[in-house]
Amino acid sequence: MKLLPSLDAHAHIDPRRNSNELMDTGAVLAMTLSPAEGEVDNRNEPHIVWRVGCHPRFAKAQESFVAEKFRSLAEKTALVGEIGLDTGSRVPLETQLQTFRQILEILTDLPRIASIHSYRATGLALKELRRRPIAAPILHGWTGSAAETSEAVSLGCYFSIHSAVARQSKFRTRVPLERILVESDHGYNDPPAAIPLRVGWVEHLVAQQYGLGVKDIRRAAWQNFGTVIQKTGTLGLLPEVFASNLALAARSAL
Repeated sequence: MKLLPSLDAHAHIDPRRNSNELMDTGAVLAMTLSPAEGEVDNRNEPHIVWRVGCHPRFAKAQESFVAEKFRSLAEKTALVGEIGLDTGSRVPLETQLQTFRQILEILTDLPRIASIHSYRATGLALKELRRRPIAAPILHGWTGSAAETSEAVSLGCYFSIHSAVARQSKFRTRVPLERILVESDHGYNDPPAAIPLRVGWVEHLVAQQYGLGVKDIRRAAWQNFGTVIQKTGTLGLLPEVFASNLALAARSAL
């Protein structure tokens, strides 16, 4: 049987990288810091989902945010990210809130796979999601308390886990396996430059938490991603290989 590739639910890829440099990365959800980076509309890597976002730490993007332009870019992609809140950012919190609220408003009308940043702002992020619920939000690198984690589960959130948080017991005790994704959170400056690291190590750490094998976690990640796609209605916006991998994950569960 064909093996499932890894699924990296959150990584940053320099759009200047050519396709040949990205051939061996597994499947990747590629985030952006700004709407300007999201204007990459001529990429056709079959295993990478390109995106549009507005990072809460990126002042230029936050201060120049225009909802109409963001929506027009979001209409072309299945993925919105990286978005959210960060009280450690130099960007004024009120500016971040205005941007995040406008994006959530867009997502209520235009459901997309959404990767949400909430560093030092987990409670605030949940408050905004309660105020303006969206379909299947994904909490990236979640650091919330056990109580906040339970609340996030009740709000229908998914959790993309990277190595820095994968050992935390709250995921095992508070988050059903059906809500778990894995990520590298690979950035521009990580070696090798701008090419996502494989997420095998994260799969291993998450497998330890749940008492499962790595293959089980990889299959679960794909199945959970399939549920996110179903809830957001975004399958038609994804590269075709994603549909075949989702079908493979479904068959392997039988």
